[in-house]
Amino acid sequence: MGTAQLPARRILLVENERSLHQLQQLCLSQPLPDTMAVLGSGLNLSWLAAPWLQQCDVAYWGDVDTWGLATLATARRHLPQLHALLMDRATFDAHADCAVAEPVRANESSPDGLQPPEIALMQHLRTLDKGRLEQKFLPVEAVATAFATWAG
Repeated sequence: MGTAQLPARRILLVENERSLHQLQQLCLSQPLPDTMAVLGSGLNLSWLAAPWLQQCDVAYWGDVDTWGLATLATARRHLPQLHALLMDRATFDAHADCAVAEPVRANESSPDGLQPPEIALMQHLRTLDKGRLEQKFLPVEAVATAFATWAG
């Protein structure tokens, strides 16, 4: 069996395909060289355990809600060095006016794979009536800044 070289050094996992419009705007104004995005990565993340992915710089960008954080935890169990983008308390607080109710919350209150600030965020979100910040509501400027910081 042969091996193929991945066409990018950085991989961006995006929870929702609906965030494509933000990525398109970013690529036009501030492209991220040597980066590929996987949209709609969903909950089937076992492929993140692939050996070839271990040498990549991988980031996950999901909704700031219990499901997004639970998915981040799953991804980190396969790829512990994974970076979370815009999935923190500061992002939630800065855009809380865009938050909505999370109709069904993820079962786990602090799943393995989350870092202590992410566990605290998940617990905080569970106390709120409007504890869901969908990534599609984040301003493109905030997304661009986070991606540029990650890409270095």
